[in-house]
Amino acid sequence: MNFSNCLITGASSGIGRSIAIELSKKSKHIYILGRNIDRLEEVNDKIISNNSKCTIVPLDLCEENGIENLAQEILKKDGYLDLLLLSAGQIRQLSPISSLNLKDSKNIMNLNYYANLRMIRSFHNLLISSKNPRLAVISSEKNIIKNEYWGIYQPIMCALNELILTYASENKNTNLKANIYCPESVNTRFRNEIMPGEDKLKLKSPDSVAQSVINHLIDERQTGKLIQI
Repeated sequence: MNFSNCLITGASSGIGRSIAIELSKKSKHIYILGRNIDRLEEVNDKIISNNSKCTIVPLDLCEENGIENLAQEILKKDGYLDLLLLSAGQIRQLSPISSLNLKDSKNIMNLNYYANLRMIRSFHNLLISSKNPRLAVISSEKNIIKNEYWGIYQPIMCALNELILTYASENKNTNLKANIYCPESVNTRFRNEIMPGEDKLKLKSPDSVAQSVINHLIDERQTGKLIQI
């Protein structure tokens, strides 16, 4: 599988960061997106050390027209994208529905769902211009354990998963493969914010998740799958 030109969101930390660094061992060029420039520069240095090229894109995915403008610029510059990997997401806290902060809930919806929808919509033409395009989305599978206090996060991720499965079905007669990757219990800053007291030794590392995702991408033959890793 040729990953000549790739783009990764949420690349400044956690799973997105690890995937960007691991992928650079196989890719010629990677666009890395995030809001923290200092962290993106650290990732950039590691990517370059793996003899891959890198373009830092400091971007708030919820910014109006930011995604759309970026897609247009990459279309003019490159004309195609082999891999679009969506890893950006957030959750503020676990809370019963009756205590949800509506402002925080809207922000989570905008980043975890609408920003991903906009990414897919805006980069579709770039993907289908590749010989073997891939869309990979880091998400969360519905879990009965998460029925309580995950009232904003779990429904949004279920909606995101349905969006990806629909997109995969719409493109099933093309070479585009679109799949969802659902890692369990990963030791990231994202998870530590909501579960600070967990035993970190029992959690997966972002690096191991990254390796699993890339192994799947290399041998990917199916589309519209929800893959547990």
